[in-house]
Amino acid sequence: MLRSSLTVRIISLSVGWIALALITTGLMLTYFYRDHIEEHYDAHVFSHLKELVEASHIESDGSLVLDSYPTDPHFHEPLSGWYWEIRHNGRPVARSTSLGDETFDLTHDHGPDVMHVHELMGPNQQMLRVQVLEFAVPGSESPLTYLASAPIMTITSDVENYQGHVQMSLLVLGIGLMLAVVLQVRVALRPLNSIEEAIGEVRSGRSKKLPRSFPVDVQPLVDELNRLLAHNTFLLKRARNQLGDLAHSVKNPLTVIANEARQMPKEQRQLLTEQTRDISRSIEHHLSRARTYGQANVMGFRTAVRPVAEDLAFVMRRTYKQRELEIHLSGLDDCWFGGEAQDLEEMLGNLLDNACKWADHEVWLRGELSDDRMRLIVEDDGPGIPEPQYEKVVQRGFKIDEASSGHGLGLSIVQEIVNLYGGKLRLARSARGGLRAELDLGAVW
Repeated sequence: MLRSSLTVRIISLSVGWIALALITTGLMLTYFYRDHIEEHYDAHVFSHLKELVEASHIESDGSLVLDSYPTDPHFHEPLSGWYWEIRHNGRPVARSTSLGDETFDLTHDHGPDVMHVHELMGPNQQMLRVQVLEFAVPGSESPLTYLASAPIMTITSDVENYQGHVQMSLLVLGIGLMLAVVLQVRVALRPLNSIEEAIGEVRSGRSKKLPRSFPVDVQPLVDELNRLLAHNTFLLKRARNQLGDLAHSVKNPLTVIANEARQMPKEQRQLLTEQTRDISRSIEHHLSRARTYGQANVMGFRTAVRPVAEDLAFVMRRTYKQRELEIHLSGLDDCWFGGEAQDLEEMLGNLLDNACKWADHEVWLRGELSDDRMRLIVEDDGPGIPEPQYEKVVQRGFKIDEASSGHGLGLSIVQEIVNLYGGKLRLARSARGGLRAELDLGAVW
């Protein structure tokens, strides 16, 4: 179901792409922000380096004197990570209060008048971002090395705080985009749902074709479906006409042969009569089966059960009027058969005829609906059929009473037609004493 759902496919791909785009955007924003915050801290630390350089001068005895110190209070907090130091010939000559007796573990060589940035392990196992500048102060025989640092933890903390805000913002944005995708997909695919409903109307027989009220993007598909339905109807009609022509062209010669056989000697007459009757019966059987198969696989057929049942009950009452049978109909008002009336007449007619033939006084036909199934149940109060013979009576040509009229085709025809419609014929002992025949078919609403 998941694999075949267009809605799930579109939403899954969209959600995947949105998630990938937002994650990539979040990583890029975090990277750019870290780069920006590092530049910010570097600029802040460099400003203190310039303060130190501008405040430095060399006395006549060669000693270094600072006219002022960096004003940032972090340089006075012990082990704060904010440190500065001035070296002369590799020997510290001045340092910040926060550095205490510690020093920078700096082993790199640097060119004069060029500022360098390093990430070093400082006192108290702190990672530091250190700026180094060698500058020749007037009066000094060799350049001085100025160092100033900021703790990387401060940078990392700012980045993590920013990253949390970005993640929350992107999460809200992602949820909004996903909801928008779901809404757009449902709105965009609504015409397909309408097509499904329209096809259901055609299949159930409530409509002959799909309506022309779809968006221009979908209308060509609807038009093609309507043309396909029209073509299918045309082919079915032509096939039925051809079947009728075939039946007519074959039955006429058979009638002539049967008439001529009456003038033959008894033995030959009997043989030809039986053979022509069998041929006619087989032709009618297979033509009926072919017609039913064509109808059972075409959309648009829908037959109300009650009118058909009432017509059949009227015919049965007249056929068996000498026996004064009571035929009861119930539960048929909401029953619809997904096929043509003649197929329903063929099935119910054979079942009712069989029930009337064996009933003592009454025959019952009722309908039952359950979920998507329709059951038509025919019962009588006659002697019934022994259970071991249930499977035999639906076989072609089998007769329980060889002395009775008919050719033993009724229940076999019902069995074949109901199979073509994907249903079932069940036989059982009726609580009323006779046979209970149940047609289980798909319900049409």
